[in-house]
Amino acid sequence: MLETQARVTAVEPGYAWIESERRSGCSHCSNSGSCGVSALGKLFGVQRLHLRLPDTLGVQAGDDVIVGLSERRLVAAAAVAYMLPLLIMIVIALAGGQLGQDQGVLALLSFIGLVIGLWLARYQARRTMASHGYLPVMLKKQVAGACNLKIETESKGVHHE
Repeated sequence: MLETQARVTAVEPGYAWIESERRSGCSHCSNSGSCGVSALGKLFGVQRLHLRLPDTLGVQAGDDVIVGLSERRLVAAAAVAYMLPLLIMIVIALAGGQLGQDQGVLALLSFIGLVIGLWLARYQARRTMASHGYLPVMLKKQVAGACNLKIETESKGVHHE
């Protein structure tokens, strides 16, 4: 489960509006100074993501919450978004090649296949988002002023005298 912190901005019956910062995936690693993705993240600045989620915790406006998204569902959504357009593009181009089309027509067919694949991926994404299958969920309320660090208290083979 991928988790991040968010703030509740508004509450309506059964739902809560949350706001979270959208960050690049590697903005906090040790190589962020020389990383292209980190440079792009700095170029576009901090973006805020606003979502309406079912209120399963009884939150109030201003509460900090931890929201989570299933890794398996994220990978499945990424596979549809990236692989479906490419697969359709390749299938249509191969079909055109089997029909004996020249290079210009194959390029045009490939482009048309890519556009059709992107449209189908978008349609699939909207359909699954409508079913709430791919929305994040609120996992827990964040206690005000609490630190999220987990500290191990068990000593590992170290004896103190």
